[in-house]
Amino acid sequence: MKKNLKRALTTAVAGVMSVNCLALSSVLQAGAATAKYEFESGKLTGDAEVKTDDGNASGGSYVFLKTGGDEISLTVPSEKTGMYTVKVSYSAPYGDKIQNLYVNGVDQGQCSFASTAEGVWKELDLGTVKLTAGDNTIAIKGSWGWTNFDYLTVEEATLPDITASDTTCSDPAATKEADSLMKYLSSVYGKHIISGQQEIYKYGPHDFEYEFKYINDTTGKYPAIRGFDYLNCNPLYGSEDGTTDRIIQWVNNNPYSENQGIATSSWHITVPKDFSSYNIGDKVDWANATYVPKETDFEPSKILEEGTKEREYYMLCLKGLAAELQKLQDANVPLIFRPLHEAEGGGGETGSWFWWGKEGSTVYKELWILTYETLTEQYGLHNLIWEWNSYAYDTSANWYPGDEYVDIVAYDKYNCTDWSTGSAVLTHNDSAISSTFYSIMQKYNCKKMVAMAENDSIPTLNNLVSEKAGWLYFCPWYDGGSESTNFLTNELFNKKDDLKEMYTSDYCITLDELPTDLYSNGQQGTGTKPSHTTQPTTTTTVPEGKGEAAKIVADSGNYNISFKQSIGNSVDLTFDLSDDVSKANGCIGISANVDGVDYWLNYKWDLDSTDEVTAKLDKPYNITYNNGKDEVTDADMIKKISDEAIKQKNAQVQIWWVANGAGDTLESSNVKLTGAYLPKSSSTSTESSGTTTTISSEETTTEATTVSDTETTTVTEATTVSDAETTVADTETTVVTTESNTDVSSDTTAVSTDETTTTAASTTASDSGEVPVIGASLYGDVNLDGKVDITDAVLLNKKAAGQVDLNAQAAANADCMFNGEINGDDATTLLQFLVQLISSLPVNPQ
Repeated sequence: MKKNLKRALTTAVAGVMSVNCLALSSVLQAGAATAKYEFESGKLTGDAEVKTDDGNASGGSYVFLKTGGDEISLTVPSEKTGMYTVKVSYSAPYGDKIQNLYVNGVDQGQCSFASTAEGVWKELDLGTVKLTAGDNTIAIKGSWGWTNFDYLTVEEATLPDITASDTTCSDPAATKEADSLMKYLSSVYGKHIISGQQEIYKYGPHDFEYEFKYINDTTGKYPAIRGFDYLNCNPLYGSEDGTTDRIIQWVNNNPYSENQGIATSSWHITVPKDFSSYNIGDKVDWANATYVPKETDFEPSKILEEGTKEREYYMLCLKGLAAELQKLQDANVPLIFRPLHEAEGGGGETGSWFWWGKEGSTVYKELWILTYETLTEQYGLHNLIWEWNSYAYDTSANWYPGDEYVDIVAYDKYNCTDWSTGSAVLTHNDSAISSTFYSIMQKYNCKKMVAMAENDSIPTLNNLVSEKAGWLYFCPWYDGGSESTNFLTNELFNKKDDLKEMYTSDYCITLDELPTDLYSNGQQGTGTKPSHTTQPTTTTTVPEGKGEAAKIVADSGNYNISFKQSIGNSVDLTFDLSDDVSKANGCIGISANVDGVDYWLNYKWDLDSTDEVTAKLDKPYNITYNNGKDEVTDADMIKKISDEAIKQKNAQVQIWWVANGAGDTLESSNVKLTGAYLPKSSSTSTESSGTTTTISSEETTTEATTVSDTETTTVTEATTVSDAETTVADTETTVVTTESNTDVSSDTTAVSTDETTTTAASTTASDSGEVPVIGASLYGDVNLDGKVDITDAVLLNKKAAGQVDLNAQAAANADCMFNGEINGDDATTLLQFLVQLISSLPVNPQ
């Protein structure tokens, strides 16, 4: 959990209570017969609507869940109270989306729906939920929206035994106290839950004992586990806050009990915001330090490189931390240690909200292993039980460092804040989230114990027992001083009666119930761990004529690129194409924050019989809010957001569509990004009305003059200078300024104001509608004004009706079906695109 903050993050993940939609077929077996419910027969709210245009849908109908907050609910009767497996049939032609699953009004967490082709339906397992005898309500509530839902099935589930097969310390030289603690934890796992509570940080809104006194005043008990944070153990602003002494006291000389307590700790290690200007050893105050990826130029991958300033800094951090952990080992105190936590964040390779996950799973895993080996081998610290944070996304296992470097798998639960409408709405939610528990348990092959290392609300005793959610322990975060962050004392999160019932139950283990031999029942380890070879970092050779090369990280079919400097107005992309690829398109996506709001900008690129393209970033294809809802249309905001976007250093290259020479759609995996480069040196651009002149270091000069409402013939001179040769080409080009009512009839070549199209001769689409052989500059841009809107649809309808003719470029752009003809199908396709029933153009017919 971040200091003083509740998660209000760009993808509205709301603490990522992910139901995950991970199939649990290997863990959960069906019991009774499957019952099927059609979504179109349910109750719809908001803009959700029944559609009948897809014959592949069950019953010929389905429901389109359009926006966040929309809901589809079904009444599901059950003969008895129990656990049931829920599956849905869905189609997501608009890309990956996240929605929320509700059962009887309670949010069970977020479900991720992977993108599908249009008209393709997939059945997805949402895990297990508790249904009560009688009528139940199961609902899908839109978070990102833009997903189609066909039907839902429910069947009784038989849950497996809760066990972990690997419960010895991963460190073969673990101290006898660490070994003894692991033995105790494994002995209660699946049979009881251990109580825990996180303490406040120094200089917080109250003293260190506030939460613990509240628990005792309410329940008469104290938690068995106390959570700590080595936040102040850093070389920047760090100060002695007594964390180590309090850990030793809690374990060896507990102020509340004769028993010894259990300690766990995270490590919110920060880095300088301006790391490039930082000198190792300098003091930096809290305001100029951060753990937020976007706020720093710190590159975690460089920690893995010998001789870098990043490695020197991180090793200095570990040195300071090791000195404190050594004091614990000297006092025979084991620690459940949870460093580099919540790395995946919002899912995938780019969702992290901490710097240590900034560059994706591959770098993160190496960083975890480096941390593990440095502390255990270099500093000889063997009193640590290594706890690693997971989520329940399909991609979460990609972040797992490996069984040999992890002892316990943790999950952080914050599901009392609903972000589905785009704003935070606090609601009481005491679900045991059993679907998440079993998903994570199965994801790591039931080898490791699974704990709830952080949480807002504690699941109620009844929910934990009835849902058979066998979390090893719970540990609410501290009270942050506001209604939305007082996780323990605000009854919106934890009701006093529920807290008392939990702490006084036989199921929950409290401080006074820990065994007297908690740390004396183990053996000192004597083994050694095989050394690990850090994965080598790759160095990109910059081709002649290119500028800075991006660092590229593959991410589920997309490519995350990062530069050391701002991206600017263009990026050169190079690709590896399969032999049968002829055309492809996609975008460069950039996330930008303006006035505290996160936006996502798409800049479209097209490949046509080439493996290189320069993606222009002067005008975005579209801009949406980062939660996937609503497009920005205000011109002033578009400019403001665009100006901020080109200042960013990170982007994502997406591949939308790939086709062969015959126009058949191919898998996007046939196109792979191999390079991304900024222009060589900087370019100077001056703009005036009708004239644009660009001069770059490659000495290419182009002058294009555009005169409104007049047709002008101009000469374009392109001169390229290289070490080997000089090529000069003179071509005559006809240039016409276009507006929404521009005449794009025959005998002219229409050119948008931001780029010049050159053709040897003007060509008109034939009366039959056959498209001339020329590449599209922007599919759907029929009037050639550089954008796609309703005026293009009107013009395309006129062409389909035989009322107008189009020139070559306009005809190529109008071929929205990419079948070599222009007719009513193209006009319909363009309209579907404008109302967002399809997400990209062209659409090749199946």
